[in-house]
Amino acid sequence: MTVDFFNAWGLLIKGGAMMWPIFLLSIMAISIGIEKFLFLNNLDGSFKKFKPLFFKALKENRMHDALSICEENALGLGNICKAGLMKFGSSADLMKTAMEKEAVFEIHGLKQRLGLLSFIVNAAPLLGLLGTTTALCVVFYAVQIRSNALNPLSLGDMSSGIWQALIATSAGISVGIISFAIYSFTANRINDVIMVFEKTIHETVAVLQAVAELKSSQGAEDEP
Repeated sequence: MTVDFFNAWGLLIKGGAMMWPIFLLSIMAISIGIEKFLFLNNLDGSFKKFKPLFFKALKENRMHDALSICEENALGLGNICKAGLMKFGSSADLMKTAMEKEAVFEIHGLKQRLGLLSFIVNAAPLLGLLGTTTALCVVFYAVQIRSNALNPLSLGDMSSGIWQALIATSAGISVGIISFAIYSFTANRINDVIMVFEKTIHETVAVLQAVAELKSSQGAEDEP
């Protein structure tokens, strides 16, 4: 196993200078993928705890408790629902608008570093291609120099230079594929979270409006 590792490492080193930025991009892509995976899993867990408590407090007209629940779960839905609570008693459109504005900021936070992932998807194969073309230029320049000196390169020497040059392209394409897989998985998870945001906004507005109407009707009945 140790020998195989060192052989693989040596093979990567032979790919040329462009292997280092490609390797760096692969580390960045994997790091972003792990970070987003853990963050989104934590977010899903907080949603499952937050929504039952929050809606129970709303339906029981315990607005102070609902606000406390939002402040304790400030991540994601907490901030969005808090924006709606602060507009309680206003029209449904005003409550919805306030929550949607807050959702914009939350979605922006969710999409952080997706642009970097997209850059890696496109940059890694291009760096690999650049590494290959640069190495091939060196190989064919050596062929020309040796030919002018009447000491041409052997077919084996040329083949060795060419396959080493192609390592960079293979590495770049591999990193691009891995990065694209991470990007697609992360983007789909974020879209699912956005759907939860939208559904919760509609549910919250409906409950707040129903509670407001109930309080209004009870107030009218209490009047002499």
